[in-house]
Amino acid sequence: MALAPEWGMALPSGPYARRDPAASVLYQVVRDHYETFRAEATRLRDGEGLPRFVRDEFEAFLRCGWLAGGFARFRCTRCREERLVAFSCKGRGFCPSCGGRRMAERAAHLVDHVWPEVPVRQWVLSLPPRVRYLLAWRHDLCTAVAGVLFRAVHRHLRAWGRARGLGDVRSGAVIVVQRFGGALNLNVHLHALVLEGVFARAGDGRLRFHRAPAPTAADVADVLAAMAPGVRARLARAGVDEEAGAGADGVGDAAPGLAGLAAASAPGHRARLERLCRYVLRPPVTGDRLSVAGDGRAVLHYRRPGWRPICAGR
Repeated sequence: MALAPEWGMALPSGPYARRDPAASVLYQVVRDHYETFRAEATRLRDGEGLPRFVRDEFEAFLRCGWLAGGFARFRCTRCREERLVAFSCKGRGFCPSCGGRRMAERAAHLVDHVWPEVPVRQWVLSLPPRVRYLLAWRHDLCTAVAGVLFRAVHRHLRAWGRARGLGDVRSGAVIVVQRFGGALNLNVHLHALVLEGVFARAGDGRLRFHRAPAPTAADVADVLAAMAPGVRARLARAGVDEEAGAGADGVGDAAPGLAGLAAASAPGHRARLERLCRYVLRPPVTGDRLSVAGDGRAVLHYRRPGWRPICAGR
């Protein structure tokens, strides 16, 4: 509802329209092919079928937004008008509606209640395919790698602050694990939103923020060099052999445990910061990237040019 500027009163909201799940191309694809997918998975897994959590995710998505799957009844105490609101699946997998709602809520919470009014920089950690596969199944290892990433960046910022006589300084970060790539492929990587500087206590006892300069290529190399041993140690304790010719995902890989680290700037403007938070918290599938071709095939469109769309037979 909006506020009338003359009186400070709430204006009536627009007419309520219940979401139509069947209008989504993703819903149509899952509805039409889920049982075939289950049967094929059972055949390939010698009768074991899909893991329970995967089945739950698909089946909850197919009930999401339908009154038949459960609903809440709301009644206006004045006019007695009633509305039925269907339950959502609240899934964390690929439901665009629930994922989009969670993205918007968490991004707004970060900007309104977590981030101070200081600049923020995004650091992105990419890993070799074999390590991505391991992290997809090992949440504990994924959390450990996230800790290594933050400590390496934080040490860099603290060293910068202490070199300028700021004493005991602190920074902060929010790290988000993304498990998907633009082609809906398994691609576990980390987005670290790190304060672009440090807090130090001034002579009057108050905390003051000191903005650090943008990292140079040498700074990124220093952070990478500080991080690589910690990541390798955790991979070794998890039984990962970096020198193996092929990983558990079947991809030949003789690369080191850390393939690359990239830093991208994120200005301090609050609206742009919220858009950045939405980006790192986004769900893997959005409705505007799916369409149905004239021959009935579902088409996934890439965000960037130069890639061919993926078509799936219906």
